[in-house]
Amino acid sequence: MIPRQSITTPLNILIFGGTGDANRIASDLLQEFGSDVRLQLSLAGRTSAPRLPDGIPVRIGGFGGAEGIISWLGSEKTDLVIDATHPYATQISSHIAQACHAVATPCIQFHRPAWEKTDQDHWIMVKSFADAAKILPDHGKRALIAMGQKDLAHFEGLDKTWLLVRTVESPKDPFNLTHGDWLIARGPFTVEGEVELLQRYDIDVIVSKNSGGTATEAKIIAARELNIPIIMVERPGAAPVDQAEHIHEIIEKVRNALASA
Repeated sequence: MIPRQSITTPLNILIFGGTGDANRIASDLLQEFGSDVRLQLSLAGRTSAPRLPDGIPVRIGGFGGAEGIISWLGSEKTDLVIDATHPYATQISSHIAQACHAVATPCIQFHRPAWEKTDQDHWIMVKSFADAAKILPDHGKRALIAMGQKDLAHFEGLDKTWLLVRTVESPKDPFNLTHGDWLIARGPFTVEGEVELLQRYDIDVIVSKNSGGTATEAKIIAARELNIPIIMVERPGAAPVDQAEHIHEIIEKVRNALASA
C-alpha cells in the first residue's frame, strides 16, 4: 500500500530496470495512466545496447549505493520505486530496499515466478555459482553456461568440462576460455533453436539460474526434451519490501494510489 501522505499528482515513479519485465512495466503504466504518472527508467549500464521502451525517460549509470539512491529520491521527490531488476541482482535490490526504508518511500519489488520443476526435469539444485562450478565436472563433459557475466569467474580454470558460455554481449573482462567457446546471443530463444544448439554442440549438462519468465525458458524445455540435466542455482530471497509477481498487481497498486490522492 502506498501511504496517502506520499502521493503527488502526477505520481512520480522510478523504475529500476535492465530487464524485459521493467520495460513492460514502464510501457503498461504509461499506457494505463498516461499523464497521471511521471516515469523514469534507471539502468545500471552493463549492456551497451539495451532494449528500451518508447516514450520513457532513461537514466543510465549507478547511484553509488544506498546513499546515492537516498539522495536521488529526495532531489527528484520520488513517490514510488519499482524494483524490476533481475531476480539475482541481490546487491542493487538490497540498496534499493535500504534507501526506500530510510526515507519512507514506498517500494514494490517485481519478483516474477520461478520456473517449476516437472517430473520430466533433472535438476541438481545448488545454492551458489561457486557450488555449481565445483560439481560441474561430475555431471557432464560439455556444458552450456547460461548466466550473467559477473558470475562467470567461478568457472575459470575448469579443464575437465568443455564450456559453451552464452552471454548477451562480449564480456568486458573475459576469462581464459581455452577449453570451450563463447556464444554471443540475446533472447528470447525458441525451443527448436535451443534443441538444435544443444545437439550441435553435443551439450550434456546445463548451468542456469532459475530466472523465471519466458525469454530464456526455452533452454529448460529443450533440456527436458533431450533429457539433459540442469545444475540450477537457487533463487535468492526477496527484498524486504512490498512484492508483486505479476504486472497487473503493480498496475492495481498504482491505480489505488491515484484513487486515494
